[in-house]
Amino acid sequence: MINHYQQKPNSNIFNPTSNMVYVQGEAGAKGYPVANGYTMLLMDSEEPKFFIKQTDQMGLPTMKAYKFEEIVEPEPEKVEYITKADFEEFKKEIKDILSPMCQTEKAGDVDA
Repeated sequence: MINHYQQKPNSNIFNPTSNMVYVQGEAGAKGYPVANGYTMLLMDSEEPKFFIKQTDQMGLPTMKAYKFEEIVEPEPEKVEYITKADFEEFKKEIKDILSPMCQTEKAGDVDA
């Protein structure tokens, strides 16, 4: 008769509530045991790197290394506005500059 109530093997080294552990460098990550079919996030305690180590159902491990890089948000460009009074003053200055040119062109049209 087969016992259908067999207990699973005890794996005290794995914490099911947290899949993140600190290891010392790549050697520590390679040596860290991961149960068959599990994926672990292994944080490097020496450098700003982390490793994702996983094993297939047969227990063959694969591991990839990543490095942390700070995300720096660019400062928003400062938008400057002019007041209506400033704009009117600018408009007057442009008219004053262009006014003599317009008058000579009109005078030239009359001579032609």
